[in-house]
Amino acid sequence: MFAREEEFETESIIGKETKLKGTLKDKESIRIDGKVEGKIQSEGDVIVGEDAIVKANIEAKSVSISGKVEGNITCQGKVELFPSGSLKGNVKASGLTIPEGAFFDGECKMIRPT
Repeated sequence: MFAREEEFETESIIGKETKLKGTLKDKESIRIDGKVEGKIQSEGDVIVGEDAIVKANIEAKSVSISGKVEGNITCQGKVELFPSGSLKGNVKASGLTIPEGAFFDGECKMIRPT
């Protein structure tokens, strides 16, 4: 696990053995370590763990990706990929961080932070 991920406090955790299909909504932060397919809406942060597979559009305050995400991301803050992270989809955010080793296939539209 990366040190940056540990800075986030999460209220909801989708465990490694959990598979969720549909819409996931939360007013707090969410950590995903399992499989999610559909749509994710959070007023907090969304953290995608290293073993997670997410096939969903994500709306959140900020998004951190160590696992795999296929879908579009919209957030007020930034999207941060870690070296093990993979993102296929478009991003609309105030910032995007892509380190060496991470994968990004899509377009990014920068917005002003709110």
